[in-house]
Amino acid sequence: MTDELQDGMIARSEELMEGKEGEKAVETASELVEIAEKDAIAWFVKGKALYVADRFDDALACFGKSAEIKKEQPEVWQMMGYTLIALKRYKEAADALEYVKSADPKNVEAIYALGITYIILGDKANGEENIKLAFAIDRKRALGTANNVYENYFSTSSGVVPHTRALIERALETLKLKG
Repeated sequence: MTDELQDGMIARSEELMEGKEGEKAVETASELVEIAEKDAIAWFVKGKALYVADRFDDALACFGKSAEIKKEQPEVWQMMGYTLIALKRYKEAADALEYVKSADPKNVEAIYALGITYIILGDKANGEENIKLAFAIDRKRALGTANNVYENYFSTSSGVVPHTRALIERALETLKLKG
């Protein structure tokens, strides 16, 4: 198989993921893994496709395989962190996101997610510290991340109690006023 073909399959998988066609992306990414099973990127792409398809256990396994092949990939550990959050394995998610923060100290999205994870774990001080750091690095991207996290996870989740939802809404409004 040629690198050109693999690049095309990666691009097609990414396109399908952006279009929220998770299962079709999984099919394409699975074909990619079949032809490039020793390639960390192939496993990463399949993991992302599975994540988009809400198949979090399978996604985590693929990210793990990608990390086995090439350990020092912050983007793999970031997706692992997000997947662990989706699986409500918050301590492990914090560990993965701490690695991303150490390897890529300007990664606003991972640092913000780390802050939210610490808040979920009940560690308000570490949570606030990381959220403030994300905003100090890039206020506009941090606010976009905050809005995305709220709209896609907190506002729609029945697991978030109304009091917590209200606190998050107030915090976002405060940040918008300051931004």
